Amino acid sequence: MTTMTHVPGPPETAGPDRGQLHTGLARRVEFVEPLPGFPNDREFALTAVDPDGVLFTLRSLARPELRFVVMPPAGFFPDYHPEVTEAAVASLGVVTEVELQLLVVVSVQNGIADATANLLAPIVLVPETGRAMQVVLEDPLLPLRAPLLPGAS
Repeated sequence: MTTMTHVPGPPETAGPDRGQLHTGLARRVEFVEPLPGFPNDREFALTAVDPDGVLFTLRSLARPELRFVVMPPAGFFPDYHPEVTEAAVASLGVVTEVELQLLVVVSVQNGIADATANLLAPIVLVPETGRAMQVVLEDPLLPLRAPLLPGAS
């Protein structure tokens, strides 16, 4: 089983040309397979919520009211290094020589105190192309709702 590497830092945002990086601009993300429950939404804009790149929004281009909060896991889960196989991300195209970026979907009810991250199904992003997919991992120890803050539930 070959595992893919990932970039621990924040996702890069890019201008329309996708090549030149610009801080603060939205990056277009195309899901090669729709997110579960959203079969008609494949194109999204990834935009930083804060200047440090801790939180991002992933907003549907077809339905702007559809928005997810996502983040690179390293800031809250430094030991999170899931095994993502080449077979699992084959739909993204050739990824053997590419570093992938991982994002986790964050659920917030009343604020940061009750916020959780889905560590079981990260979003895998190819920075060079903007192509992405959500991968459900086969590790039974990874939580669907991991509290962002220690001691929170």
